[in-house]
Amino acid sequence: MGLLPLVLIVTSLALPGIWLWSGIYALLALVAPLVYLIWQVLHGNVTDLDIHLREQRKGALIVTIAGFGAAWVALVLGHAHPFLTILASTGLLQWLAIFIITLRWKISVHAASATGVTLILIRMFGSPTVPLLVSIPLVAWSRIKLRHHTPAQTFAGICLGLTIFALGIVLTPTL
Repeated sequence: MGLLPLVLIVTSLALPGIWLWSGIYALLALVAPLVYLIWQVLHGNVTDLDIHLREQRKGALIVTIAGFGAAWVALVLGHAHPFLTILASTGLLQWLAIFIITLRWKISVHAASATGVTLILIRMFGSPTVPLLVSIPLVAWSRIKLRHHTPAQTFAGICLGLTIFALGIVLTPTL
């Protein structure tokens, strides 16, 4: 999940400690992997921020998995709100699946993430956010148009995001 959707969700929740735990989650799961990726690009180890070449994704995926894992551990040990813990665990599960798939095949992380974020926003804000579903095929189309993915790779990303985040939504307590 990106930073903007996280801020939108956290802003809507009036829960004790939500900003602290969301900040920890964002730092470990989002900022740390992004800093690593930027460092990799600047040092020429990765060609671009999209990591267009599947063979270059392994290091960034491992750092992302470690970041989500560390965030999940911190949230569990700190007794953060279950919503954040489930958010971290679904993110971790999605990144683990992406890593395993990427060992053999290229899957669209953008399509998976767009699907997951959209589902979470619909879960949190209800019917006014249903039009965001349009963003999923638009993201998939853009990845195909840029020639970064095939239709099958974007469809697989959508299916992955749908499966994992639907599970997370089922497990999420009512807020």
